[in-house]
Amino acid sequence: MLDFFSQLRLKRKGFSSGKKRRKQTDNELLFALQEGWPIRAFLFFLFAAGISIVTALGAEEGAIFDGEALKAVFVIGLICLTLLIHFYVNLPESFARNSRVLLLLAVIATQLGFLKLTAFLMGAFGLGDNYQFLAFPYALAPMIMSVLLGRNHGTFVAIYASLFGGLLVSAEEAFPFIVFSLICGFIAVYLTHQVRRRGRLIRAGVYVGLACIVIGFALGTIQLPFGNTSEEWELLGLQCFAALLTSFLSAMVVSGTLPIFEGLFFITTDISWIEKADLNHPLLKRMTLEAPGTYHHSLVVANLSEAAAESIGANATMCRVCSYFHDIGKLNKPEYYIENIAEGENPHDELTPTMSALIVIAHVKDGVDIALKNNLNREIINVIREHHGTTLIYYFYHRALKLREEVEEQVAAGNEREEDIPDVKEEGFRYPGPKPQTRESAIISLADAVESASRSLVKPTPQKIEQLIDEIVRNRLHDGQLDECALTLSDLAKVKRSFSVTLRSMMHNRISYPKEDKEDRTKGGRDASLKEKSEAKANPKTSRGEKKEPAKTPAQV
Repeated sequence: MLDFFSQLRLKRKGFSSGKKRRKQTDNELLFALQEGWPIRAFLFFLFAAGISIVTALGAEEGAIFDGEALKAVFVIGLICLTLLIHFYVNLPESFARNSRVLLLLAVIATQLGFLKLTAFLMGAFGLGDNYQFLAFPYALAPMIMSVLLGRNHGTFVAIYASLFGGLLVSAEEAFPFIVFSLICGFIAVYLTHQVRRRGRLIRAGVYVGLACIVIGFALGTIQLPFGNTSEEWELLGLQCFAALLTSFLSAMVVSGTLPIFEGLFFITTDISWIEKADLNHPLLKRMTLEAPGTYHHSLVVANLSEAAAESIGANATMCRVCSYFHDIGKLNKPEYYIENIAEGENPHDELTPTMSALIVIAHVKDGVDIALKNNLNREIINVIREHHGTTLIYYFYHRALKLREEVEEQVAAGNEREEDIPDVKEEGFRYPGPKPQTRESAIISLADAVESASRSLVKPTPQKIEQLIDEIVRNRLHDGQLDECALTLSDLAKVKRSFSVTLRSMMHNRISYPKEDKEDRTKGGRDASLKEKSEAKANPKTSRGEKKEPAKTPAQV
């Protein structure tokens, strides 16, 4: 409320426009819900209690814990404790985020729910004996988690969905069920790594169905009819069809529900990144008209960062899309950035170094403001905020130091007052940050610096390009700009090699074609005129203006 009246008072005096910059809200309650351990503990307790109740009360007749509720609760508790430790050790980033914990536990619970529903329907229609283990959607949960969060999460879900599912079937069926579930789940995870098209999900579902058929033959669930009876062959066909249909429908369900999971849990899959890579976005179209230099710079950064991300196994598609939008803040004042400044028209010549630095620094906050206004992806907004980290704008800082030296000399000569000496602080020439938090954000930050610096190379050679890249990466390391991301020294070596290869292909030398001399053109014209005169002497009729009959073709003769 006090901020509102203060803003209103400044607006009346003409010192404020009355508008507030959009910014991402930091709410303590929201933070507690997202990362607070009490919420996480409650989610694990709720999951363990639900599994225990279903296992103790809702398991099939002849199940492992049939009639032994306390024993079931104890074993389920141990498995859940194992799940908790495994989750904490192998997937620490997801473990720290309650939304990811909720997603993972909800997907396992959904898998078990579909298992119970399928078993109920098979019992209701009397299909339990012939279609046992063939109509269960083993690939559903592993496929969802693999596409949303990667192979490690998919494998994690496949393991624990199989363990918990084995407790819900009869004791005799537990082992073959776990074999079916684990193998089909692992195959689904393997085939859905970095899926960029929905068609690959359908193909993965078909392969999982084929694997289910092979396992069915291996375990005796499906048997070859050694007789010639049509009923046995028909049963074989229906069993294979059931396995394929179940896996196909699982893939269809995953494809249809992905947008829902992405929206609820703020996750962007490779499929969505491909859709966002369309260059016809209104902001990119606006950039082509208002800031063409920035647009071209963004395209080159996209190529550099995508190739570098592929070299270390990072999300290359995310790097490309985020690079397109990382400098959209320059749309507010495009004429103040070097790539858009025409030769001989530099507006910074009329500004102090401090004012120039403020304008350049503002493009980060302006970019976040524009991104929020246009509802861009959260990962894109984070890259906009982090792509300069807390780096120093050395050019204007150096100019400010030089200006201070000049004023000090004037003060020493008695031409200026001591109060006129400007106060130059390094903090005023640094970007506000934060530093890059992810590998993708750090790669884009380095690609942005490398692309900008490469424009200043005169007659670029492979040695000059490699030296420039080494210097930029070394300075970023010494400045601490890469301290908060997961890039290793091995990753940086691969990134540098990728930058070098990409830049060499972009800045290669071309062959200089020789220009045509004036003497050659005169000689050619003289030779042509001599040829015409010789033809005229050989054909006197043509030289007197009579038309020369065209030569007849064999057909005309």
